[in-house]
Amino acid sequence: MLAGIPSNLWGHGTVGQRKFIEPLFTEDANIKDELDLPRAEFLMLPDGSSRSFSTSLEKALYPNRWSVVIEQSRVYRRVAGSTIAGFDDLEVGTKLTLYRSAKHELVLTPAIFLTAPTGSHIVAENRTKLQPALIFAKGFGDLKWGWLRPFALQGDIGYEAAVTGERERHATYDMVLEYSVPYLNRFIRNSDTGFDLEHNLRLGHSLRTVLRNMYPFVEFNGSIPVGGTSGSSATFLRPGAACVGKYFQISAAADVPLRGYLPSRRVGAVVLFDLFLNEVVPAFGWTPFGKHHHHDDEH
Repeated sequence: MLAGIPSNLWGHGTVGQRKFIEPLFTEDANIKDELDLPRAEFLMLPDGSSRSFSTSLEKALYPNRWSVVIEQSRVYRRVAGSTIAGFDDLEVGTKLTLYRSAKHELVLTPAIFLTAPTGSHIVAENRTKLQPALIFAKGFGDLKWGWLRPFALQGDIGYEAAVTGERERHATYDMVLEYSVPYLNRFIRNSDTGFDLEHNLRLGHSLRTVLRNMYPFVEFNGSIPVGGTSGSSATFLRPGAACVGKYFQISAAADVPLRGYLPSRRVGAVVLFDLFLNEVVPAFGWTPFGKHHHHDDEH
């Protein structure tokens, strides 16, 4: 176990001295036991508004190696004075970490996701889709310039293909650039000698305490039609901040369309509440395969 890193935190985003946040829409390379409840998105459209509330559950099957994910969304749209609502298509997936380095704060995780046509016809596409992806997370802690070391990058590159209905194809890309204030205070400034990832939220509830738990970030999310698929590229910019503690993470960000939407499309908002299930209910950390271990691979 590395200094300052409690052994029971390896299950949700800790690699070496680095704790990665749960992104808003970008896939997370880390294997976790967690519940996003909810991720809420509020959008203003040219002809109305849209609200979506998503729930996502991830369960580790092999510690730090393999997990399954299931996600469901409820969508509300107001168009021309009328409101429609329904469930979106169900998404399930699995992630398998192939490379994990504490020294380089690096994780590489291939994944595959299946979208099943289970949603309401008025809000969902009702098509089966497959999306293989490569997910990565990289902390900058191995750089020699101290002010850069709190930065980290998370992202995924994927290929989404509809296998029923109209055979659309899209290349997808997502990226998060984040800055860890706890990492800065503990490992760069050495001004927070009492800091560790287990107790950082329990030190108090003052404004100063909250600010010391912050991770400012900017997230990019986009897709590009390929293989003769009609339509244009779509890109979002989502600047925000996350507050991370022992049991949960709270994130909030603006939702800014950059490309692929009408100019009258306004800025929206996204809020995420991420619950660390193996901390709230320790028994949930049980896995059917492998044994729990408290070290990363040394590469």
